[in-house]
Amino acid sequence: MRKQLTLAAIGIATGLLAGTPDAVASEKLLLSSISPPNHWSSTEGFVPFMACVKTESNGEIDFSYFPSSQIASATESLDAVNKGLAQISYLVISALSNKMPLSGISMLPNMGDTSTEMAKINRQVLEADGVFLKEFISNRVYPLIVIMTPPYQIMSRGKPMDSLDAIAGKKVSASGGALLYTLKSVGAVPVEIGGSDAYMALQQGVVDGSLLAIPSVAPYKLQEVLKSISTNGAFGSAAGILAIDADVWQKLSPKNQKIMKDCGLKAETHVAKYLDDLTGKLKVEFAAGGVKMYEFTPETRAVLDNKVRNVADEYVNRLQSRGIPAREAYDTYLKALGR
Repeated sequence: MRKQLTLAAIGIATGLLAGTPDAVASEKLLLSSISPPNHWSSTEGFVPFMACVKTESNGEIDFSYFPSSQIASATESLDAVNKGLAQISYLVISALSNKMPLSGISMLPNMGDTSTEMAKINRQVLEADGVFLKEFISNRVYPLIVIMTPPYQIMSRGKPMDSLDAIAGKKVSASGGALLYTLKSVGAVPVEIGGSDAYMALQQGVVDGSLLAIPSVAPYKLQEVLKSISTNGAFGSAAGILAIDADVWQKLSPKNQKIMKDCGLKAETHVAKYLDDLTGKLKVEFAAGGVKMYEFTPETRAVLDNKVRNVADEYVNRLQSRGIPAREAYDTYLKALGR
């Protein structure tokens, strides 16, 4: 049984640990991800991160990359590290709400307007040495890269869901967690389905629409089965964290820990900017391909914002009732947002 980790053991609070000689000097770290090789999280995030670490460590750290859920699905992404199937894994927070519920706070509605802003805030609360970091420690992992998608939009296989009446009673898929509360709050019928399964669900009419970030549409070719997409909604976001096994992290030398952190932050910043830029480009591309891209009117947006305002309280109260310090976590997040 692994020994209980402390803040000092992972070394966030004080910087870098003294560490032991690298256990990975002649080994490859296995990195597991649910993302297909052509997904932006792979091409813009994980692959450049691995190349950066290998170069900066002069080959002391190398990787074997297993994308497309070859090792673990989204719900198994944390277990993959904890059980030693991989040393590094892309944790899909919405699929881990039972083990990482506080991290789901970042996915609540109106927690930021861009990927860059939301990733920066998430990183800030992680490095504040508080309840968010403790959640990672309790799960025996150390965060390397924070990925936050741009705000989620409501997408339809038919007419635009551009009002409460248009949304009411519609079956809309989302990956889980706080996103399901958000859909319920605006009158939709939430259906828990991941992005990789959304194509079939939309094509076969299992759902009427989906709640996703615009950059997540193309990797799954959802534009082929969608007829309309909102562009100015604030329905929450998706959070993903590339994390390394804490025991593996402890065994890295201070030099290689710093390399991993620096390369992680570099990839994190790049992915966020890439997503913000890509969102603008895809709006034009999808419209040219026949998908109706529309904005909610100011009046409708105000009504929707009012409806989702209670989602945070509902989410926090449910966690608090389970003895989880969700109120403290939520207040910490709001403070980081300047609210």
